[in-house]
Amino acid sequence: MNLLPRPTSVSTEPGTFVLDQDLRIAAPPAWAAIARRLLGPGTGFDLLPADDGKLAIVEAELPPESYRLEVREDKITISAADDRAVNWAIQTLRQLLPASVLRPAPSEPELVIDCVTIEDRPRFGWRGVMLDVGRHFRPLPDLFRFVDLLALHKYNTFHLHLTEDQGWRFESKKYPKLQELASWRTETRRHLDDQGDGTPHGGYYTQDQLRSLVRYAEQRGITIVPEIEFPGHVLALLAAYPELGNHPETGYQAATTFGVFPEVLNMTDDAMSVVFDLYTELLEIFHSRYVHVGGDECPRTEWIGNPAAEKLASDRGLPSAEHLQRWFTEQLRDWLAERGRQLVGWDEINDEGLLDGAVTMAWRDASYGVTAARGGGQVIMAPTSHTYFDYYPSDAETEQYAIGGLVTTERVHSLEPTDGIPAELHDRILGTQCQVWTEYMPTLQRVEYMLYPRACAHAEVAWSDPEERSWAEFSERLAGHLERLDALGVNYRPESGPLPWQQGGTGRLRRPDAHR
Repeated sequence: MNLLPRPTSVSTEPGTFVLDQDLRIAAPPAWAAIARRLLGPGTGFDLLPADDGKLAIVEAELPPESYRLEVREDKITISAADDRAVNWAIQTLRQLLPASVLRPAPSEPELVIDCVTIEDRPRFGWRGVMLDVGRHFRPLPDLFRFVDLLALHKYNTFHLHLTEDQGWRFESKKYPKLQELASWRTETRRHLDDQGDGTPHGGYYTQDQLRSLVRYAEQRGITIVPEIEFPGHVLALLAAYPELGNHPETGYQAATTFGVFPEVLNMTDDAMSVVFDLYTELLEIFHSRYVHVGGDECPRTEWIGNPAAEKLASDRGLPSAEHLQRWFTEQLRDWLAERGRQLVGWDEINDEGLLDGAVTMAWRDASYGVTAARGGGQVIMAPTSHTYFDYYPSDAETEQYAIGGLVTTERVHSLEPTDGIPAELHDRILGTQCQVWTEYMPTLQRVEYMLYPRACAHAEVAWSDPEERSWAEFSERLAGHLERLDALGVNYRPESGPLPWQQGGTGRLRRPDAHR
């Protein structure tokens, strides 16, 4: 049936069920609203409530996010554990229908589904996609579309990377220069190019816009995990508030190139106060238990040997300025815990030893996740080797310019998040996440090309049981699933045949070394 990700079990039955304008829903109001939200636009059916409705949604004692979908000649019954399970069941129902129902305009007067019983549950509780809007700003409607595509693939976590050296995207009521100054850069210059494009680039999201996005995602079973990054990747912040840097006299500006920059946060009490103020604003908008604080790629050259930084370290009882980042992360971990939240950080948070009470996002290599899990920590597997979708999707010379590396769809599909971890520690792996860093993705079309169909393979790794996993079998289902992406107008990369442009040999001649 080309269902993706692959359900736990599928049993076909004789007969068919016909959906038409007379279809009614028997379900609790909130669950009926989910069905109308997802089925109504593509079918054109009103899907009004009725006690004897032929689409019934009932609560069942099942694990979180799990559901049972039964299609019979006279009725469709969904048994669900919770709101998310209802969302996933309806997404599966959409996949059982012709791909045309995914278009916003109705195209069929009636729709036919083969009778089937589907039992389904997710393998991991964290099934995530990270989108970087710091390097290239994405207008708000793009993020709504992004959420819809995640929901179709049963992702439940949208990690929104809001700040970078190249731009600050989060409105602060208390520090307005962040949106006035830090949200824009003067131009963009890709790696190794002699000149930039001469075009200013920027933008930011108001707090109300982000609230609407959070609500929209929650209605579709997705939690948005925000990230504002410290103490590295802060050039845009320092452009607005240079007094927070280690050398304010030199002046700062938002970066126009990409890479790792030496400028980092000065760990003064005033700087810490600003950090806590910004996170206070963030927590008022985002409901997620988890809050990502970054922590990766933070050079310590501005601290080491700096008398002011060494004094700060001494005042805080640290052996040297090299320990300032660990001290900072511990402060933020405790501050978040006091407010019922849990810190998530890139795996550098453990460079001085496992950071208790934090979640490790293992990106540099899966071994960092293995070490954290063996030490008793919680882990999200996000290794560059399999989940970095800013890397080239193929080794074809006609691929457009990317940051480097090579991660094919087949390689993504081969990821096993629990490799190297004893069975008794598997519960420490919360899940897995793929990353879309946008240094060389200036448009939504480019983001979609780099994300799909690799995200289809990753969604299957995150949701489906690994037993009997087969690239050949997955490829067959993926071919059918791509018809759905066609219906949605997704600019995915074709798995075979010509690429969607004709000029060749332009993308790979000056390929940089990947840093993310």
